[in-house]
Amino acid sequence: MSRKGSLLALRDREPAPSPVTAEPEGRASAPTATGSSPVAPSRQGKKAMTGYFSPDMSFAMHMTARRHGMSLQDAMAEAFNDWLRKMGESPVGK
Repeated sequence: MSRKGSLLALRDREPAPSPVTAEPEGRASAPTATGSSPVAPSRQGKKAMTGYFSPDMSFAMHMTARRHGMSLQDAMAEAFNDWLRKMGESPVGK
C-alpha cells in the first residue's frame, strides 16, 4: 500500500504557474465587482435574485414564458412589478 505525502513535503515546492487565459477576439470584457472575470453586457449594472421553487412551478413558468415569447427573466420582472403595484409600491422595470 502506498502512503500519501504530507502537506509539509509540499511546503518547499515552487507554486504551479497560473494559467494564462486569452480573451477571444471580438468579445468585450468588463470587470466584475471582484475585478476578475468578465460580465456579459446584459448583466452589467444588474443584481442576481434567486429563489427555490417546486419543479412544477419552474416548469409552468418556463413554459408560459416561452409560449408568450418571453424569457423567464422578463416574465419574472413582470411578476415582480405586478407584486410591487399590489403592495402599493412603484414598479421599477427590469
